[in-house]
Amino acid sequence: MRQKANLPISWILLIAGLMLLPLFIPSSYVLGVMCFIAIYGVLAIGMGLLLEHAGLFSLAHPSWFGLGAYVAGILAARGIVPPWMGIILGAVVVAFISGVIGAPLLRLRGYYLACATFAVLLIVEITLGQLGSITGGHEGLMGIPPLSIGGFVLKTDVHYYFFSWALCLGCLWFLSNLMDSRIGRAIKSFHNSELASKNMGVNIPKLKLEVFVLTAVMASLAGSILCFYLRFTMPSIFGFPLLVEVLTMVVIGGGKTLYGPLLGSFVTVWLRELIHMYLKGILPVMRAEVDAIFFGMLIIVILIFMPGGLAGGIDQLFSLGRKVFARDLDT
Repeated sequence: MRQKANLPISWILLIAGLMLLPLFIPSSYVLGVMCFIAIYGVLAIGMGLLLEHAGLFSLAHPSWFGLGAYVAGILAARGIVPPWMGIILGAVVVAFISGVIGAPLLRLRGYYLACATFAVLLIVEITLGQLGSITGGHEGLMGIPPLSIGGFVLKTDVHYYFFSWALCLGCLWFLSNLMDSRIGRAIKSFHNSELASKNMGVNIPKLKLEVFVLTAVMASLAGSILCFYLRFTMPSIFGFPLLVEVLTMVVIGGGKTLYGPLLGSFVTVWLRELIHMYLKGILPVMRAEVDAIFFGMLIIVILIFMPGGLAGGIDQLFSLGRKVFARDLDT
């Protein structure tokens, strides 16, 4: 895989801003919201890669998020393994299950694949709710210990803030280098034309499965961190409302770029907080299904008036700025 020689200035500014945020805004509420942005950002970045770059219309992504959380949470709550090892084992289990399921399902295309993976989402959510003796059922899994790595225990919002953003930026950096490599070019080629890609010698089924499993593992890692941050998990967290929310992140941010879904995560999570803040008097019970209604309407509006998302709009502004700047230099 070809590595980028220098760290772009945008990355430096982003990392610097995230490092300084707890110093200027030490509010536990703000840091908590930023943790959710990073965790859901990992999920959205992976789904954006599947939908827009690989052309795989998979709707099972929240399932891997939930399975990773439950495997890590159950193992840690029962004292079977340390929390950090639970995260790793959760990712291994999700990699195996997604590989076994993905091998036959990825032969499907378009809405056939969407329907099949949506069925996986429903099956996983219902199964987690029915296995009460193992998962805690619909009441949720309790008694999850805080995440500890070695002798260091993550207890505060600041700890989880840095840990979740390290994972998010690490995944974004890895995928950025991946898509600039030979593998990334092969992914883009079979998205544009499978026939042409096949004629060029690309093993399309193998590459599709690898991308599917890779993004599933990313979702598993994010779900595990959420599990230890909340110290609680339940099946409804990883169901259809989360799917709508993640799709909203991809649509708002724009899936054509890798950073677009992360930008969409920032907007969507803060928008959800504003909805809960200003509508709690009108709608006292703000369940996830209510959020899904607002996000569903927002998806329709964005697709009609800004199909490229915020990232597409930003790219257009930069392109326009470069043209204006070049014109001024010529004159």
